[in-house]
Amino acid sequence: MAEAPQILELRNICKSFPGVKALDNVSISLNKGEIVGLVGENGAGKSTLMKVLTGVYSMDSGEIILEGQRVKINSPIVGREMGINIVYQELSVLRNLTVAENLFLGNLKTTKSGLVDWKAMQAEAVDALKTMDLDIDVNTPMRNLSIAQCQMVEICRACVVNQCKVLVMDEPTSSLVDKEIEYMFQIMMDLKEKGITIIYITHKLDELFRITDRVFVLKDGANSGQMVTAECTKDDIILAMVGRDLGHYYPVHDGKRGKPVLEVRNLCQGDRVKNVSFTAYAGEILGFAGLIGAGRTETMMSIFGAMPDVSGEVLMEGKAVRFKHPQEAIQAGVALAPEDRKNQGLVQIFSIMHNTTLANMKGILNQFGFLDLKKEEDVANHYIKVLNTATPDAFKRVRELSGGNQQKIIVGKWLFTDAKVLIFDEPTKGIDVGAKVEIYRLMRELANGGVAVIMVSSELPEVIGVSDRIMVMHDGELKGELSSEEATENRIMQMAIGGAHT
Repeated sequence: MAEAPQILELRNICKSFPGVKALDNVSISLNKGEIVGLVGENGAGKSTLMKVLTGVYSMDSGEIILEGQRVKINSPIVGREMGINIVYQELSVLRNLTVAENLFLGNLKTTKSGLVDWKAMQAEAVDALKTMDLDIDVNTPMRNLSIAQCQMVEICRACVVNQCKVLVMDEPTSSLVDKEIEYMFQIMMDLKEKGITIIYITHKLDELFRITDRVFVLKDGANSGQMVTAECTKDDIILAMVGRDLGHYYPVHDGKRGKPVLEVRNLCQGDRVKNVSFTAYAGEILGFAGLIGAGRTETMMSIFGAMPDVSGEVLMEGKAVRFKHPQEAIQAGVALAPEDRKNQGLVQIFSIMHNTTLANMKGILNQFGFLDLKKEEDVANHYIKVLNTATPDAFKRVRELSGGNQQKIIVGKWLFTDAKVLIFDEPTKGIDVGAKVEIYRLMRELANGGVAVIMVSSELPEVIGVSDRIMVMHDGELKGELSSEEATENRIMQMAIGGAHT
């Protein structure tokens, strides 16, 4: 079978920002109707390269060749007109508008008199959705759709309405459950069959082997590898990404379980948490698995004092407690690293220094009760060193850090409180493979140091590889407990969909 013609080539793309060379002679080529993975650690240059391709950034030097012609893409509008579209991880739909209105954003159908032709627009919207076999009412407000459905509308807008030739998908499965991911992959394969080329950015390396034809790897703003997916391994990709062998991907379970630290009995919170009971021990990592919406996050927030109308019992080291506010939980030694680290775990405009001490301001007061800024800086620098955080100094704003380094700032913040229970909710979401391994190591070291670590994760290989025990939730209830030795993806999934522990 003849090889598909080349549709796009990026040649020797360079892009610099003050003090940083973000792209250093990066080159990739794509054929018509193929799915190409683009991977690399946070800060490797993936997003910058795609912003150059789609016209958000102008390149310093290099060439973009589209269908054999050199083109200049100096704005996203020009990029879309040339057939290059992007679906970002953070959706760009307008939730208060209907599906039809979102499909034709920036491209409204008008009558000869210049008025919006609502009838024609709705009819074309119906046809566009049918093209992708999407069963969605075009008059439905976007706020009534699931995240997966919103993504499908964005893809439909890019591929059908805007008639794109190249579609960039940035972490499209990060907020989807397994069933939705399967549907997304089927849509991608259908687009491929229609000749649309897809650039697929993901931190979930397992997905590459299911959906991509080739993989391009970036490291430190430069090309680090190009592989045919069917001819490489996960270790090959990791080596190209981080430049070293990571050794054990998951840390060895070498800790010994100590005394009970946190005991939860018949915890209830509305219809989202139903009679949940478990015990977390010092020296272990207790995993919580389940589908999105199973009640895992609500359980942790209820324990932490961040949810209303909570009933049941919570014991800390054998003593009954009732946290009505997160501050009370913190004072008792319970810490929570939330799933939404940017909005709930950190103050983005604050420095690393201020974020590190935010949960324990008393720890940086001098003898007169005033803030000791030198002591605050010393504390921040201590945890920067302990956690190997990549930053020039403690004064850098956390919004300028990668996801993995932001997670380290959260860990440092809670270490400064001497937490006895540390809850991680989706700790590696949106984090590259090298940073994941460091987070796993940190959690294991915390457990080995006597902390009771609880980890909520939607990635089954992760929860199996990291946890000593695994609690599985479904519809707000605990469906069972598995040891690390007996846990398999199939057994967890059977329980996660409501089946019995077998």
